[in-house]
Amino acid sequence: MGAKYRLFGSETSPYSTKVRSYLRYKKLPFEWVAKGFGTEEEFQSLAKSQALPMLVSPKGGVAHDSSLILSRLEGKVYKPSARPNDPACRVLALLLEEYADEWLNKAMFHYRWGTAKAAKAAATRQADAVFEGYEVENRADIEKSIAKSMSGRLKLIGSTKKTTPVIEASFARFLKLLNAHLEKHLFLFGGHPSLADFAIAGQLIQLMKDDTSGAMIRDSAPFVTAWCEFMEDPRQGAVFEDLSAVGDTLLPLIRDEVVPTLIAWAEANAEAIAKKRKTVTVGMDIGEFKQGIQGHTATSYAALKAIFAETPATPELEAFLKDAGLADILPLGEPAPEKQEEPAEETQSEDAPQKPKRRRRRRGGSKSSETPETTEETEDTAPAEEAASEDAPSAEKEAEAEAPATEETPAVVPDAPDADPAPAEEPVADAESSTEDEPSEPKDQ
Repeated sequence: MGAKYRLFGSETSPYSTKVRSYLRYKKLPFEWVAKGFGTEEEFQSLAKSQALPMLVSPKGGVAHDSSLILSRLEGKVYKPSARPNDPACRVLALLLEEYADEWLNKAMFHYRWGTAKAAKAAATRQADAVFEGYEVENRADIEKSIAKSMSGRLKLIGSTKKTTPVIEASFARFLKLLNAHLEKHLFLFGGHPSLADFAIAGQLIQLMKDDTSGAMIRDSAPFVTAWCEFMEDPRQGAVFEDLSAVGDTLLPLIRDEVVPTLIAWAEANAEAIAKKRKTVTVGMDIGEFKQGIQGHTATSYAALKAIFAETPATPELEAFLKDAGLADILPLGEPAPEKQEEPAEETQSEDAPQKPKRRRRRRGGSKSSETPETTEETEDTAPAEEAASEDAPSAEKEAEAEAPATEETPAVVPDAPDADPAPAEEPVADAESSTEDEPSEPKDQ
């Protein structure tokens, strides 16, 4: 068996779940290392931030940002693919990944820590994970400290008494629209899971572990429930479908949920930061949402908009974005130039005078914008360090500080949203070598 990746994570972390599911899908050999009391020393010796997950490559590279990890591995391990073939679906998958990481996480955190009962149960699960195999005398005090610390971060992610109706209405609507889509499709874009599938499932799998949100999913969204179970260890089915095949149910999901929530908030957040405000308030169709400005969201959203601006416009994608209310918000690039057909040579009769033949120069072959598929990587191979392919860039998340730790509280709380940003760092996902002088990649939530 070839060298393995090592994935440090937690069963309570949506981003750890996201990366683990992806590695299983790719059939990349890896070792799951539960972050806890027994592995803390090793984690600290390797970590470039305190965030989970942490992926260590066979050659020693260290990465923490889940979106960047998936994007870079996808650029190296082509089969089975997690990138839709249709460029329109490919860029929409990145939009839905952004929704999962930046907006759906609010619901996950809200339902986990928003009430005393939920926070107590969640703190017990986290303490179980951190101290698995160890007897701890002051467990009750540790659990109280975890619950208090995490509940104190609710305002940071925008969960307050005033915004509770917005978060809960958004989540209920999302479940309904996603369930309608998954009733007709195995995954979001057909027969293969996309990067968006892994991101959304990571959040929903965690939401299913909490009593209130878990009951909502099981009672109102049976297709989402089955899909989440399948996404723990997904397998490809049929081929990716194009936008015309998935658009009927994908459009309502984006138009009626993603645009009124994520897009409205991200646009207002970017404007507030530009005007040097400390808070952002945005009126949504389901109520007013107020939160402190989020620098990492502004960075990630700007990168997403840049990807749309680099995506060549097509009539189908333009129509979809117009119907979704995104045509002016996420403008596309110029249409790809049409391929010029070479004129056919005229046939001449035997009696016609023959023109002298010109020797045709063979045209030099330019690289296609599409990355050619290679054979699937086996256990005996590990991807070398390369940039992700140009046709499918990934929106990088900017770093943010972790929850403050007390003497009793574990240093890392796996499902915590980031605080506002620390300086951006150079990603080193899956590097061939990693030295102390190399900057690390942005931390994940």
